[in-house]
Amino acid sequence: MRMLIIAGLGISLLVGGWYGWDYLRLGGIGSSYTISASAGPGEASSSNTFSIPDGYMPYSNSQFHFSVYYPPNLQLHTYHEDGGAFTVALQDPTTNAGFEVYVTPFSGTQIDAARFKLDEPSGTFLDPTNVLIAGTRATMFFGSNPIMGDTREVWFIKDGLLYEVTTYKPLDAWLSQIMQTWQFI
Repeated sequence: MRMLIIAGLGISLLVGGWYGWDYLRLGGIGSSYTISASAGPGEASSSNTFSIPDGYMPYSNSQFHFSVYYPPNLQLHTYHEDGGAFTVALQDPTTNAGFEVYVTPFSGTQIDAARFKLDEPSGTFLDPTNVLIAGTRATMFFGSNPIMGDTREVWFIKDGLLYEVTTYKPLDAWLSQIMQTWQFI
C-alpha cells in the first residue's frame, strides 16, 4: 500500500507541488522547524485520561514503541519498509475508510524541507496545527496525494523515530479520536 501511495504522490507533485513548495520556502515546515516534547502557547493536546471507545481493539508494536486503539471493523496489515521503516495500515474492507502509521528511524530533532519532500512529494502542507500526542509535540496538517486525495496527517518525532499518521481528510475527527488513545511503550 505504501508503495502505491508513494507512486501516486509523484503525480500529485506535478499538479499541486508548487503551492506546497512555496509554503515550505516561505516558512512552513522548513529547516528551522523544531519538534520538542513540551507544549507551547496555544497548542492543543491529547489527554492521557481519554477513555477507549467501546469495542476498539488494541494494536501494540514493541519494536517501534507505540500502541493505539482502533475500531474493530478495520483490518490490520503490516509492511516492513526499506531502511528499517515500518507501516501498519488499518482499513475497513467494505468502505476503504482507514488510516496508516508509517515509522522510520530518524536521527534528527527537526523535520526540514528536504525530509518533508522525501515523505510528502506533493509538498502539500495546509493548516498546520501543533498538538500533543501522548505528551509529545506533533504537527497535524492537511496533505494530498492522488491515491487518497486530500489527507489529514499527524507527524511527530520521539526517541529516534519519525511517526507519520495519515488518513482521508473527511476522517479528520475520527482520526483525532483514535490518536487520543496513542501511547508510547
